[in-house]
Amino acid sequence: MRYFLCGFNTVYLGISSEHTERIVSISRKQSSVFETEKQDIYISLPLLLGRTDISAPHGIVLKTTNEERKIILLAPPLDIDLEIPEEDIFGIPKALGGKLPYFSGACFIRKDQGEHLIFILDTEKLKGDYR
Repeated sequence: MRYFLCGFNTVYLGISSEHTERIVSISRKQSSVFETEKQDIYISLPLLLGRTDISAPHGIVLKTTNEERKIILLAPPLDIDLEIPEEDIFGIPKALGGKLPYFSGACFIRKDQGEHLIFILDTEKLKGDYR
């Protein structure tokens, strides 16, 4: 499956392109994890992960059914999009589950300076909790 990757220093966050409608530029500043505006829902990924030092200039509009509000993930700059085979993604250990509730798995990729950890965002869980 193809994933958009955004960087959080040495860790990446993978967002499934299958669940993404489009990517837009964002100029709004968000002060909380979850905000609504004109029937749209904005979720700041840096704030969700407790990273107030990271900006979120990209909006990732998630696919929804026609009756639902648009959900826009505010994300750090998108680094790359990458094909990650499902067999390379491993589940999050239960010991970390409480600390990482919005992730469905993790994997490692090789990139310029070595190996990097990617946490795969569980967009369905995120949408369910913030509707």
